[in-house]
Amino acid sequence: MVKSPSLRGRSFILEIKVSQSIDELEKDAEQALQQIYDKKYMGELRTEGYGKIDCYGVSFYRKDCAVRFSKPC
Repeated sequence: MVKSPSLRGRSFILEIKVSQSIDELEKDAEQALQQIYDKKYMGELRTEGYGKIDCYGVSFYRKDCAVRFSKPC
């Protein structure tokens, strides 16, 4: 999690995966984003009072990556 110093600012949740092959990049990035929702990572930020929460599912394979974004989270 990356939090703004101000509760009015934007906060970010990043879930990062390492893929076993380049063919799995997209699927793993989607799974990373889904994990944020399944485990309710945004609950802590909401409890603290943050309203603007962006979520990113990121997957890497060597130097390639895939990113999935969800707003609002």
